[in-house]
Amino acid sequence: MQKLNEKFLEDDLNPFIIFNSSGKLLQYNLEAEYLLSFVSPKELYELAVNHASQSFGTKVSQISLRFDRYAFCALLVGYLDDDIIGIRLYKEMKNSTLKIKKDNLTIVNIFTLIQLSKNSVLSNNKQKTSESFDPTIPEMKLNVEKFLKLLNRVFEEYLNSKEMDIRVSLKIGRNMLIEGKSYSLCNITIQDGEPNRQLNDTIHTLANEANVIVIIKNGKVIIEFPIIT
Repeated sequence: MQKLNEKFLEDDLNPFIIFNSSGKLLQYNLEAEYLLSFVSPKELYELAVNHASQSFGTKVSQISLRFDRYAFCALLVGYLDDDIIGIRLYKEMKNSTLKIKKDNLTIVNIFTLIQLSKNSVLSNNKQKTSESFDPTIPEMKLNVEKFLKLLNRVFEEYLNSKEMDIRVSLKIGRNMLIEGKSYSLCNITIQDGEPNRQLNDTIHTLANEANVIVIIKNGKVIIEFPIIT
C-alpha cells in the first residue's frame, strides 16, 4: 500500500514539495521538479509558510497563481511538527493544454503579423526597438484575427516604454501533443527594461481566444504556440 501511495504521489500532475524549517528541499515529485526549473525554492517555501494553518495540521486555500505556462487555483499546506512543511499546488488544467480549432486557421508568416501589429500600435512612438527573429521558423497556421488582437493588446502595454526587445525563436527540447500529434513550439518574447512592470490580465483572456499560451513573467510577455504547417 505504501509503495502505491508513493507512486501515485510521484506521478501526480499537481506539484508536491516538502521543506525543512529552514526552507531546504527535502522531497518533491516529478511535476514539482519541472516547476522548480523556473520558480525558486525560496519563493515556494514562503508561499507555503504564508498559507499554513496557525496550528499543526493542513489548510486548503483558494488562490489564483501563475507560474510560466501554468495556472494554479488552490494550495494545500500542512505540517505535523516544527521541522517539516509540505505544499501541494492544484492546477487549473484548462490552462495547461490547447484544443486547436483547425477550421479557423490560415497559413501566415509570423514575422509579417508581428510587424503589422507593431506598426499599427506603435507607429507614432519613437522608442528604440531591437528584434531577433529565427529565420528557420516556417509559415504556420494561426487564427489570424484572434492572434492579431492579442499582439495588439500586448504592444499597447509597452506604449510608454523607451525601448523594447522582440524575439521570435523555437523552443528547443519541448513539443506539444495535440490530438495525438507532436508539434514544435514557437515563442514570441516581448519586453522592455522594467522587470517590475505590471501587465494587464486581459492578455490571458485574449490568449485563450487565440488558442495560444501566454506567460507573463518579470515584466515580459511570452506567447507560446505550436507550429502547425
